Amino acid sequence: MKTWLARPKEEAYLFNPAFCCTTLSVAMQNYSSVKDEGVPFALSFMFLPIVLHKPTRESLPLSTRTSMAAWLQENSEARVFFYERLVSLKPYTQEAIRFGMLLDWIVMRNGGLLETTLSTSDISRTTRILSDEARECVMRARFLGKWFAKAGATHTVMAFWGVRP
Repeated sequence: MKTWLARPKEEAYLFNPAFCCTTLSVAMQNYSSVKDEGVPFALSFMFLPIVLHKPTRESLPLSTRTSMAAWLQENSEARVFFYERLVSLKPYTQEAIRFGMLLDWIVMRNGGLLETTLSTSDISRTTRILSDEARECVMRARFLGKWFAKAGATHTVMAFWGVRP
């Protein structure tokens, strides 16, 4: 990964660690609201490749009542190049997690479970200044957190998307 100053402006804007951290924090908060535990470290790398990929983000179901397995069966294009997106966004996810830990927005609990310390009002205040598309990413991260929590064990969710921990 290039140093911050050496990155092209578009890359620096899109993969801004504060924005990516906010997106992850929203997913973590909503995952924890369903499962009453933090997000497994491996699973935290799956949120950004889904919400930052516009075709996938826009095709996600509106309700967590839709089974992830059934949805992926009907929307198999969401899995196309998912692994490649996950690998290419891994450094940005790592950077966002480090950023969050530095600011105490994200903490790691026993067993490598990640949780956010941000409250709903903190997140609302932060997302008010975002563009419509960036706000949509954060809103879909909210959905993903709940959906992943309801979909089953980490290895099951990852298998649905064609990846392994």
